[in-house]
Amino acid sequence: MAMSNFRGYPAPALRPVIISRPNHNISRKDIDPDALKVLYRLHNHGHIAYLVGGGVRDILLGRKPKDFDISTSAHPNQVRKLFSNCRLIGRRFRLAHIYFHGGKIIEVSTFRTISEFNGEDGPIKSDNTFGTPIEDASRRDFTVNALFYNIADFSIVDYLDGLSDLNAGIIRCIGDPDVRFREDPIRMLRAVRFASLLGFSLDTASAAAIFSLRDEIWEGALPRILDEIVRMMDRGNSGAALSLLYQVGLLESILPEINHHIAKSGFDEYLDILSRLDHYSQNGKVPQPWLALAVLVYPLYHSIISGVHKPDYLKFARETLSPIAERIQVPRKIRDTIRLSLAAQHRFFALRDPHLSRQTILRKSYFRDALALFDVVAGGTEDGKELIGSWKEIGKGVPDRAPQPKKRRRRRRGRPQNEPSISR
Repeated sequence: MAMSNFRGYPAPALRPVIISRPNHNISRKDIDPDALKVLYRLHNHGHIAYLVGGGVRDILLGRKPKDFDISTSAHPNQVRKLFSNCRLIGRRFRLAHIYFHGGKIIEVSTFRTISEFNGEDGPIKSDNTFGTPIEDASRRDFTVNALFYNIADFSIVDYLDGLSDLNAGIIRCIGDPDVRFREDPIRMLRAVRFASLLGFSLDTASAAAIFSLRDEIWEGALPRILDEIVRMMDRGNSGAALSLLYQVGLLESILPEINHHIAKSGFDEYLDILSRLDHYSQNGKVPQPWLALAVLVYPLYHSIISGVHKPDYLKFARETLSPIAERIQVPRKIRDTIRLSLAAQHRFFALRDPHLSRQTILRKSYFRDALALFDVVAGGTEDGKELIGSWKEIGKGVPDRAPQPKKRRRRRRGRPQNEPSISR
């Protein structure tokens, strides 16, 4: 792929490959009606308007897109003038969010140029320069995400041979992977997520760059690292994602405890429990972030308590989770739910133990959460499925969230609580 004057970026073909409507499978009936409204209004007011990214990629693959994003030649303020339901967001790059009924948001971005990149290694500091469709395609992350659907003539516009990679099942970084991953280290996680989600493979250059730069992942924003991990776990392909993270070395950098456990004990336990999480996701139940993370941590926690006689379950849950949660900055509320749910698992397994009271766990505010984790943890055996069924029957009358005890009001300093004030 030829290089432009901007180090790391490709020089796309001035004349892209155009796939006319009869030669591709994208139909307007596959596109969200509100996204179509946005595309048509932009087009009818003289602007170039493309459906971009995952929406194009997924429809071409016969998948249902999760989002429908749009890129246009219209500048943000021009977009806002066209849509009364529009709000501009973002500092580094202004985006237009157009709001529809039910909380739906169609995101509209203006074509970006690569001129703000100064050619030095490291993250982009400024990113607010508008450009052309050619430049916009060049600065996207992977070739399969750089395909455009043109509402003007219903064609597909391909500047970077993304259709070939889509047909070959390859996730290929646009430009020099070393530069592009240093520019935004989170792209390494995105590459793994897309490859596992689509059942694709990483191209050789991108895989080698990820392995080489794996420790630079911490140059990325920590909330984005956590978000990418959760998204890998909750899309129905968590086993494949964990395996690829391990292969390219990112698991060792981000979750060394889990990496060490896998290196020592193998993948079987993880693949077993993650297959049930994937089944949960594939049945249309998107697991909450805490559940996705709890399932990921459970095999490690279970291996630690297995060799201990009468373990302090809450203590071991905290010690297992704390270094992981602190490293990737898991919010405290999610951390507490994971910790309590992990520690409660032994009570579910001990349903037939006469020495353990059922009422103890039924009274807990986190009973439903802990049972949701048990549903995944124990579902691999017939005995486990029987226990799950029994607990669901036992817990029928338990509310989703047990009422929390009211906090006592602090007494005001000064006069006794029931003493009347003295009027002057």
